[in-house]
Amino acid sequence: MNTNTLAAAVIGFLLGGLTVSIAAELEDDNPPTPNHGSGNHQSLDR
Repeated sequence: MNTNTLAAAVIGFLLGGLTVSIAAELEDDNPPTPNHGSGNHQSLDR
């Protein structure tokens, strides 16, 4: 196998995996809510 063919196959495999990963992230219907917006603040005056 030619070195250029092998390099092209590896790069194609990595780009394909990246594409699938990005697509899976974009299709996530229930993204985790950020902790800073939860409203659960501690009260300091006890």
